[in-house]
Amino acid sequence: MKNSREDFIFPVKVPYSTAPDIVKLKDEFNLTSISDEVLTFKLEELNKFHDDLTNEITSDELLCSLKIISEKYNLPDAKTIEDLAKCVQDDLAILSFGKVIAICFCAPSGFIPSKVVGKSFFEIHHPIPDSELLLKMSDKLSSMLSDISRGSYRRHIWTITANPSMSQHPSMKDKFHPKSISDLYFRTETQTTVPLGDNVHMLFSVKVEMTPLKDIWMDSVKKNTILESIDTMSEAMLEYKNLRIIKSILKQEL
Repeated sequence: MKNSREDFIFPVKVPYSTAPDIVKLKDEFNLTSISDEVLTFKLEELNKFHDDLTNEITSDELLCSLKIISEKYNLPDAKTIEDLAKCVQDDLAILSFGKVIAICFCAPSGFIPSKVVGKSFFEIHHPIPDSELLLKMSDKLSSMLSDISRGSYRRHIWTITANPSMSQHPSMKDKFHPKSISDLYFRTETQTTVPLGDNVHMLFSVKVEMTPLKDIWMDSVKKNTILESIDTMSEAMLEYKNLRIIKSILKQEL
């Protein structure tokens, strides 16, 4: 989805960090019913990459979690995580004791969603460079985010990409060859965790927004913040986020 100027999210910080920068929600979280545009997008992606995008460990606990979510947000009964994800704007996952038991991500950020099923928070984030603090806190975070007494939490992550689609499926990594700012997009993910009531299970929601980078580049404060943040990234992080060439382009535009 493209951002409107009124709700534009700009989570860029200096220095860049992978620390778990989460904020407790003050208001009740709601899943938004899916628009025709996003439903079309999800169906197209599922048609192309179905077995990569969705997977689950079928069990009574999963069915119970799906029922709780459907009732909580007044959604049609869902028998699979894919059924549920087709009803809402968000990409969805369900975790149990900190491990993913179901996922349907039609707009993944450079990974294969189906492969994370059965993995813990630590295992999922282990490949990310410079994530020692995040990994150190993984067990504590998993426990905290499923705790009903603590409520829901949210964080935002960002990157710059030459792929204009919300989906950054790994097969598309080398399909785009940017030459200028006009070929680049600012991509954000709003990640929200919602405990499901038993201090064990948790809903994980992701909404993706895409904004042409040239629209942001007119704002000198935001432009300089992006440049400074990227300058603080390690070589390993630049490689991981596929930003080496993009960094060079940004420097040329100064």
